[in-house]
Amino acid sequence: MRKAAAFLAIMMVALVPLAGVAGAATWDYKSFIKQSVAWYYLYQDKEETFNELYNLSVQMNVSNETLQLALELYSNATTEYDQALAYGLPSDGRSLGWIVFSVHIRKAYIYVSEAVEVLEEALKELEAQAA
Repeated sequence: MRKAAAFLAIMMVALVPLAGVAGAATWDYKSFIKQSVAWYYLYQDKEETFNELYNLSVQMNVSNETLQLALELYSNATTEYDQALAYGLPSDGRSLGWIVFSVHIRKAYIYVSEAVEVLEEALKELEAQAA
């Protein structure tokens, strides 16, 4: 289900530029830029949460399979993040760089969010077992 939601989100991101061309009168490029920057900061926040949860998970002896899955998702996130930053934080002008940046930074956010969810679920299970 999450993969389907992620796929739909990615497709929406990919089609945003086309929607802007079709409805140029209603599409605001500055809003698009603000949303892209917001995804950047949301990613950074989730990455911090991931690091805290990962360290806690290691201390709480979460299974290696769960830790590996979380690390794989985090690795995918950092790969997407690096691809986004390869374009730099694009300037405020209208450029293709913003579109490519936005696609990759949103993917990075989705991956790191999934990694956080995996760790949160594992910790909840451990808490339930301890109770």
